[in-house]
Amino acid sequence: MKTTDIIKKFNGLRVLVVGDMMLDRYVTGDVQRVSPEAPVPVLKVKEEFQSPGGAANVALNLKALGSKVGLIGVTGNDTQGELLREEIKLSGISPSGVVRDPTVKTTVKTRLMASNQQIARVDYEAQEPISSKAESALIGKVNKAVTSNTPDAIIISDYAKGALTQKVLSHTIKLARSKGILTVVDPKAEDFTKYLGADVITPNKAEIEAASGIIITDTKTLSAAAKSILKLTDAGGVLITRGRDGITYCKKGGKPATVKSIAKEVYDVTGAGDTVVSAFTLAYAASGSLGESVQIANAAAGITVGHLGASQVERRELIEHFVNPGGPESKVHSPETLAKKLAAHRTRGDKVVFTNGCFDLFHIGHLKLLTEAESLGDVLVVAINSDSSVKKLKGSGRPFVSESDRLKLLSALDCVSYLTVFGEETPLNLIKKLRPNVLVKGGDYKAGDVVGGAFVESTGGRVRIIPLVKGISTTSLAGKIKKGY
Repeated sequence: MKTTDIIKKFNGLRVLVVGDMMLDRYVTGDVQRVSPEAPVPVLKVKEEFQSPGGAANVALNLKALGSKVGLIGVTGNDTQGELLREEIKLSGISPSGVVRDPTVKTTVKTRLMASNQQIARVDYEAQEPISSKAESALIGKVNKAVTSNTPDAIIISDYAKGALTQKVLSHTIKLARSKGILTVVDPKAEDFTKYLGADVITPNKAEIEAASGIIITDTKTLSAAAKSILKLTDAGGVLITRGRDGITYCKKGGKPATVKSIAKEVYDVTGAGDTVVSAFTLAYAASGSLGESVQIANAAAGITVGHLGASQVERRELIEHFVNPGGPESKVHSPETLAKKLAAHRTRGDKVVFTNGCFDLFHIGHLKLLTEAESLGDVLVVAINSDSSVKKLKGSGRPFVSESDRLKLLSALDCVSYLTVFGEETPLNLIKKLRPNVLVKGGDYKAGDVVGGAFVESTGGRVRIIPLVKGISTTSLAGKIKKGY
């Protein structure tokens, strides 16, 4: 099966994620001086944002790759837990599988970032096991998810924060095995016998060394460590993520093989393991080929470490990587992925410019708008209306050019940095998510009437109006074409 065909099958799969959830917070800014109170850098904060982390980030990765997702885990019955559940809901994933346990605290990891690098991390966490009541509730959620809507695969995302007790692990793995469901474990425990019966284990180099007691120094020790884990867990395969050395994999009874790392430029390795286990699980469920699945997971990891923070790789990006290897990165992203990319740009001091429209029957007026908009900053983001949105705005028979073709056309323009699609009546929610520094519209608007203008100005940004090209519009062009025909 072709690699791209495997990736295209992702959207027909359903994966259940069971594990430790947390809230990832990012505080970004500049460091220009050292504190007079102590020899530490002073971070002048520019922006703060947050996203679901741990097992919840695995779920976000699966969703971005196109699959249907179920998520089961535990939070504390606290403000941070409520915020995490809300973030999960906003990401488009149901929080119905989240159990509240008043005996534990929700784990929060706060990363302080300057110039695309972490300068410190502050963790609020409790690692004690969840209560017996929460444990029973968690098992009940697993039973319901497996029996009511049987998944193609289960990912056990163990961050050693207490949710995955021995009872929860044993029950989940045994239930999956009895139903013939692929089970993949991303481990943190030193005792890998906890994962007995899983199909595939995906430790990193440090984790497999701790679990096997073998320090990896060469291919011989690498092979010994892999075989030790396969024996301990009775798994059918093991994946060892090794950073710049790529990913080594081994089937039961086979010899280890390694796929080299492909990252062109590494900004941040946060969440790379979540991306690997997500892409691998979907590929393995779709193909049954360990080698092909590792190739796909490795490509996904190479893409994600080029982003800031725990970001998600989209199915479109992954397909593009294999269709056009070594080619330019796709400019088209979901609003969630784009928000993180733009946060990285702002951390570097880049000014983000935003404009939106239908861009149906692209003409000289559109080109003038985009080239002048680009000159107002460092990064130009263009949001286009979805096909259904254009039809609502312009009526039956529109758009003349499909959403996918409009994206391809605009992607070819050097002045456009990023593209995204919105289907709402206005781009206000998108503007709030992306937080541009400059909001641009054509001359048929007045600055005070531009949707999102008040929000951009409230954050210190500005609104700019670009004069129209007289006599040129999509409607007038369509009329001339129709008349001539």
